[in-house]
Amino acid sequence: MFRLSTLLSGPFEQWPIDSWLFAQAVLALGLLALAGVMLYRTAAALTLRYSIDRNGLYIQWLGSRAIIPLTLIDRIEQGALAIGDWRAALASIGYFHGRVQTLDGVVIHRFTTRPLAEALVIYAGNEAYAISPTDQTGFVQELEQRRRLGAIQQLTPGIEVARFFVYDFWADPVIRQLLLVTLVLNLLLFGAIAAIYPTLPLQIEWRGDQIGAAAELAPRIRIFFLPVAAALTALFNLIGGLIVYRRSPLAARLWQGFSLGVQLFFAIATIAVLRA
Repeated sequence: MFRLSTLLSGPFEQWPIDSWLFAQAVLALGLLALAGVMLYRTAAALTLRYSIDRNGLYIQWLGSRAIIPLTLIDRIEQGALAIGDWRAALASIGYFHGRVQTLDGVVIHRFTTRPLAEALVIYAGNEAYAISPTDQTGFVQELEQRRRLGAIQQLTPGIEVARFFVYDFWADPVIRQLLLVTLVLNLLLFGAIAAIYPTLPLQIEWRGDQIGAAAELAPRIRIFFLPVAAALTALFNLIGGLIVYRRSPLAARLWQGFSLGVQLFFAIATIAVLRA
């Protein structure tokens, strides 16, 4: 990180941009993202709390809350087996979170600091919740006592997340695939430009007039404005998707699909500029 900041300390035009610098930048960004994920998981694990009243079971973390009405609970079991993939494995580092699915099709929401096989799994309808209270036996006994008392208030099941921690948005498989492809395309665009950057003339034709002549000569660093604009557009659409997802998941998916189209558009625009 320090070496990278030293290389990029001068004016934009003097940056030693090439494929190796791009690789270092991607590595640095990846490490920052990993640090952010680990920070979130650590904070979520430290703030994870379970509470019960005669109406429901509540799971709280980082200002968010999952609500499970006691009247919906069918059974409580010790551990479960789920279908795993690389995403589930990545979501199981330190703090177990996210959705997994059992062999019989039940979706389990994990809010636990223990592996699924060691957690308490609470089944409520077609979904289940994995938790890890310190005293599992005592927790189950208290929950059963509360259930026998009977509910005095009707609760709506679901997950209430803190601002911008839109749980269902990040768990949506369509959105996750669109975000992944958008990120890959944007990085490929940055990488392709970085690879050919040393061969570009110091001044490039930025746009053409109506007769095909160069209307403006600009420093070659300006070619990076195109992938930067594509990345900012994707970020804007991501924020918009987070805001509207609860009201319209389809609109949120369309926004992320538009981000994917923008990457292709700017890739074509980059080729046009380079061939001018």
